[in-house]
Amino acid sequence: MSAVDIETGNVTNAPFEVDIPPDPETGKGFLKPLPETTLLERIAGGAAGASVITALAAMILEGGSVIVVGGVLSAVVGPYAYYQQTQLTDIKALQETQQKIQIEVDRLAAENNRLARNIDEMSDTVQGLQDVENALEIITKTQGQNVAVFAEQVKENREILQRMQHNLKANVLQNLLSLVFGSDTNQDNIVNDNEADELVRRIGNMSGVEVHEAKLREAIVGKEVSAVMDVIRNLLASDNLAEEDRIFVIHQ
Repeated sequence: MSAVDIETGNVTNAPFEVDIPPDPETGKGFLKPLPETTLLERIAGGAAGASVITALAAMILEGGSVIVVGGVLSAVVGPYAYYQQTQLTDIKALQETQQKIQIEVDRLAAENNRLARNIDEMSDTVQGLQDVENALEIITKTQGQNVAVFAEQVKENREILQRMQHNLKANVLQNLLSLVFGSDTNQDNIVNDNEADELVRRIGNMSGVEVHEAKLREAIVGKEVSAVMDVIRNLLASDNLAEEDRIFVIHQ
């Protein structure tokens, strides 16, 4: 899983670490096994048995009322003392069990607190990821809108350039006619070298128009002014002509 920088929105390849509580220790046993009888219980049991046997022997051998009462009491007190010892052993075992359980409860509570903190941290991270996702979605939508607007602007600019090119050709055509007839200074309807120089100079001063002087001279020098129609046809068809056949180059 990748980590995310919430402040910058950058996604890194570093692993996302979560503080997981350690597993409970195994192999040690939750509680120590209790023996069926403890040393004290065996001692108390032996004493109880001895007191009962002694009391019975005294009552049988002596037979007096006092002996009988004492024997009965001895026979009762011995087993009762043994019973009390077993109860004390059980209480001690219960106390140890309660302590172990309390330790385990405290450990589980600590683990629960750590898990709660981890959940809070992961919630913050998830919220940060959601914010990044929302930001990326907004950026994507904005970029899509920008691309559409840019495409529309490119289309409009292309149409404007086409109109400008057509207008430029019309201006060149108009100026070409006026320049050609204006350059025929001797009114002989023949374009000579001097008149061609003037024509080249004037067309060269027009913005956005490049003229191949040698081709223009070849097309008009020594020919009638009406030969300019061939030059005009070359201008109108310049987009469809090879570079070496063009007399004029219209720059967009």
